[in-house]
Amino acid sequence: MTTLRSLALCTTLLAALAGCSDSTTPGVDGPHPLNPEAGKSDNYISTNAREFVLTGHALATAPSDLATLEGDARDAALTRAAEGRLPAVVRAIKQHIEGVVSGLNGDKRGDDAEWFVYVRRDASNLADVAIVDDNGTPKVQFGFELELVGNVTLMSKLSPEDGGGDRTFEVVVKDYWADTDGEHVTVTMAGSESRDAFPRYDAMFADGVLRVAIHFGGDYNSERFDLDTARWLVGVLLEQGFTNTAVTGFDDLKLDSPPFTRSLTVEGRPLEVQVKVVHSDMVPATEESLLSDSFKQSLLDADIIVYSGHAGENAGFILDYQPRLEIRPSEIATLPMSDGYQIFFLDGCQTYRTYVDDLLANPHRSSANTDIVTTINTTPFSVGYQVLWEVLFWMTLTDDDGDHFPLSWKTILRGINTEQFDSVHYGVHGVDDDPQLNPHHSEGVACTPCATDADCAAGGNLCLGYPGGGRCGVACTTDTACGEGYRCARITDDEDLFYIPKQCVRRDLSCAAP
Repeated sequence: MTTLRSLALCTTLLAALAGCSDSTTPGVDGPHPLNPEAGKSDNYISTNAREFVLTGHALATAPSDLATLEGDARDAALTRAAEGRLPAVVRAIKQHIEGVVSGLNGDKRGDDAEWFVYVRRDASNLADVAIVDDNGTPKVQFGFELELVGNVTLMSKLSPEDGGGDRTFEVVVKDYWADTDGEHVTVTMAGSESRDAFPRYDAMFADGVLRVAIHFGGDYNSERFDLDTARWLVGVLLEQGFTNTAVTGFDDLKLDSPPFTRSLTVEGRPLEVQVKVVHSDMVPATEESLLSDSFKQSLLDADIIVYSGHAGENAGFILDYQPRLEIRPSEIATLPMSDGYQIFFLDGCQTYRTYVDDLLANPHRSSANTDIVTTINTTPFSVGYQVLWEVLFWMTLTDDDGDHFPLSWKTILRGINTEQFDSVHYGVHGVDDDPQLNPHHSEGVACTPCATDADCAAGGNLCLGYPGGGRCGVACTTDTACGEGYRCARITDDEDLFYIPKQCVRRDLSCAAP
């Protein structure tokens, strides 16, 4: 799983689709043929969910003493009136959307439901508060903004008429205590503009050590799925070439055990992958605080932090249930943390709903140095195996020469947002600050002559079969990142070659100077 020369670098990609050729000499046109047809095609992306922003204007009753107010006092009174009305607006929008979603799902409920929507906690905001005349009556008009997440195509179901302008729908806002027809409010809906990007592999690999900390939260189920998964993980680490001087099996694992290690060559440089594994039964109940200490240490020194445990709205990091030990959400913003780039895989139920805001409130963390993988809905324990496999092996995927395959976030997410687990909806926050070109090397590479992929400066950049000779592509996720005259093209649709990144390719399929 970690060396894929036999799949990636057969004589041509077409040969790989049919089975690798015995020959290893690339053709003069470059080992990867080009298809002249276009490829198929807030700070969050997912492969089966999307964030949306809803905006509009609504009215509130003006303060009875408005005529006597001036300056700051008047402004404050208008804001209070708008704030008092905003919950009714949000409630009307939620009820309308949930009604549409319920109709789409029919009799399906829970994990069987195909359609979903979730309105983020504290996701509504006010703007442009002012007094207006409403048929001779002064009213407080205010702009509102509401964020939510739902199916990728939710917008088309809420506003199926699209004449090329804004997507809109109408709701009726009523106060609980008022028996009136209500206010008709037009809501404009727009999808997030965030696009696929690469994790910052260059930052994680820079010091020659990739530190992965995997913390299993406690489990209240009698089956103890947490221990089953931890036991499986230790077995996988030992079977896949990781070593540990103090651990030959799961029962040897202690809180003070050294990490499992594995040495790789990545982009011509040695990389040691260190994996720390922690589960709740490592300590007696009287020493539970040591689990918290271990988690906090990971926040300081790990590059990738995996929390695999129970979660839910307003939950923290629940490290044990016998008795319960939790790092509460209110603590997260004040914990000492690394200032370097970190990835958090928060693999529990509904982690989208709590952890992101709490982590980004910490002064050491921001979207510029943090990527956070979360779940929107409930998470079966069985999906945890795939998440851990991807963390350990997909993110360090190399060929036999040590050239790294930089998997993009959407490629990683597709591996866990499978049909079996499609109701979970994994996504990643922070992508707007991640690179959309090969994080190892991209400058000045596109269209340079090549005979093999090794001529193209970094793993993930492929030698492409342009007319007249091989020319380098650059691993990419968007057309915009590739620059004028280029598109970010899919090279193969073979699912077995999922690790082959899109490439910056000349739109006219010519690298000749203009």
